[in-house]
Amino acid sequence: MKKAFILLAAAMTFSLLCQAQTKWYNPLDAGAVVHGQGFDEIRDSYVRLPDRAQGVVRDAVWGLSRNSAGLSIVFRSNASDLKVRYQVSGGYNMFHMPSTGVSGIDMFAKDSKGEIHWCAPEFAPSFRDTITYKYNQIAYPEDGVYEYHMFLPLYNTVKWMEIGVPEGAEISFIPVGDEKPVVLYGTSIAQGACASRPGMCFGNMISRRLQIPVVNLGFSGNGRLEPEVLDFICEIKASVYILDCLPNLSNDKDVKEKVINAVIRIRNDHSAPILLVEHCGNSGEETSQIQNVRISRNADQRAAYEALLAAGFKDIYYMTYEEIGLGMDGMVEGIHPNDVGMEHYASAYEKKLREILGL
Repeated sequence: MKKAFILLAAAMTFSLLCQAQTKWYNPLDAGAVVHGQGFDEIRDSYVRLPDRAQGVVRDAVWGLSRNSAGLSIVFRSNASDLKVRYQVSGGYNMFHMPSTGVSGIDMFAKDSKGEIHWCAPEFAPSFRDTITYKYNQIAYPEDGVYEYHMFLPLYNTVKWMEIGVPEGAEISFIPVGDEKPVVLYGTSIAQGACASRPGMCFGNMISRRLQIPVVNLGFSGNGRLEPEVLDFICEIKASVYILDCLPNLSNDKDVKEKVINAVIRIRNDHSAPILLVEHCGNSGEETSQIQNVRISRNADQRAAYEALLAAGFKDIYYMTYEEIGLGMDGMVEGIHPNDVGMEHYASAYEKKLREILGL
């Protein structure tokens, strides 16, 4: 009995020592600012619209703006092991989207050559009261340091977060630069449904591939070209404004008018390019009458686009259903892309943005 007690005490002491060997940093307390936000006043939080938007935008939009879709923490470290722990305020998953996408993080390491590598976490992350991710035995390049880009949950709200590194390891948080972002206003698809992990959301894929900042203003079911949201979007000086809202306008009869008004609203304040994106369609359209909605709404937006060009508007671009090209294997339940679909989306956007930005 005495021997068992000694072993238990030793195990507890060892556990405490192991915990003591990890030094924890709250990115916000450590002076970090969150990447992927469009408003300076919220850099010390994990949200997407400022507090003053409450009561101005609809409640549904406001609630979704608390989700951290498209946001990331960027830091440099030489730590042999990295740990991340945090809490979220909502459910961990949905019937069509796993916990790793709804509530998980996603880590990428950029080396000194600019090459980006995905970091695989320990199997499996712990989705309990406090979510934990562990990255062990990290292999570094010759210079012994990476620039890490850690993408935050797509469909949940981060209450608090800490990053842990071994005692003596270096970690420094990288501030946001002054490069104008791409601003993406869209639907649940833009927000990230139904990527298996945050890095597979097409907005985050674009940011990684082109190494440009992207502000994700996708609001699940609520990307409706609303003037109140557009007013906030116009506060952001963007390199490109993307309007990808047609899937949320399926029941609207005034799509052409809404598209024209949205473009005019942006153009009143900014001369930057504007990209209009068609409805991506639905898997199984060939066996359903639902394709008629997609065809009709795309025709409405095409008419708006042609009217804008005829009226003399410049730098208005267009991406079609065919260019997105999801195909029948690209969706989860016929509405939201899976990772294959997100790859199609990202490739189409990458090609179009390279054309627009001259990359």
